[in-house]
Amino acid sequence: MREEAIEREVEEILGLRDKREKDSELYKIANEVFDRTTKETLAYLHRRGKIEELYGVISTGKEANVFAGVDAEGNKIAVKIYRTYTTEFRRIWEYLAADPRIGYLPKDMRKLVFVWTRREFKNLQRAIKYAVRVPEPVIFRNNVLVMEFIGDEMPAPRLKDVERELERSDFEELYDYLIGVIERLWKRGDMVHGDLSEYNVLLWDGPVVIDWSQATVRRNRMSVELLKRDLRNVTSYFARKGVEVEDYEVKLRELIER
Repeated sequence: MREEAIEREVEEILGLRDKREKDSELYKIANEVFDRTTKETLAYLHRRGKIEELYGVISTGKEANVFAGVDAEGNKIAVKIYRTYTTEFRRIWEYLAADPRIGYLPKDMRKLVFVWTRREFKNLQRAIKYAVRVPEPVIFRNNVLVMEFIGDEMPAPRLKDVERELERSDFEELYDYLIGVIERLWKRGDMVHGDLSEYNVLLWDGPVVIDWSQATVRRNRMSVELLKRDLRNVTSYFARKGVEVEDYEVKLRELIER
């Protein structure tokens, strides 16, 4: 009976009772991603009013899918749902094992994903503390992370998706902003994003940095390599757009020697 109740609640969240044909993509992905743990988690968050309905797919990936939705008060939300069994196990384990904030690592993949989800929630909170604009985290439980929705009726576009519409002056401003984000995180927040690129920046009344799952602290033995990756990615991208950029290796030395 409990499982039937959870199934009915998840159907309600997905609006499948009267929109099955309209939202066939959502239905297909839900069937593929929502295992028993995920359904129980969604039902729990539904009862708490944190997720009223999911109505669309924002993005899909190997380790997670992001859905658009609303909470019980009608506020738009983004819901990131990590797959509890993923081919990215080795990468996730390596990142978590190197993070000094993480203690005991469970051997069970499902529980490891729970730790990964919690870490992204904490990373978002930390980034906000140091004045980086990110989707504000609302709540997490198990493999589900609820965040602020960035956009209006449609999700905000990624930098990569709208680059042809931008002028050189726009690229120059974005370059200065993102280098500032890297510096601020490293110097003040003792933190590094680790995967900063044109794919993880939304443009909505200014840039919004997303995807903080791999972000970590300076004490992490991988942090300098991740900092180098961010600097290289940002510098290379904006150089291709005609921006006069600083050599990323010079910038790296400047940051790590301070």
